Amino acid sequence: MNVDQHLKVAQWHIEQARMHATSQHSCGCPVNEHYQNIINEVEAGKIEEEQACSV
Repeated sequence: MNVDQHLKVAQWHIEQARMHATSQHSCGCPVNEHYQNIINEVEAGKIEEEQACSV
């Protein structure tokens, strides 16, 4: 994906999170290994640029 595509996907995720926070909506999105690794990096404060997407 290029930068613009990454930003669009990120925007979609942010809007989904906002909706989840303000309603009883539940998406049922599973936390797969890839997402868990991202969550771990964010929580550890070590967000680094990926040189190639692993998905």
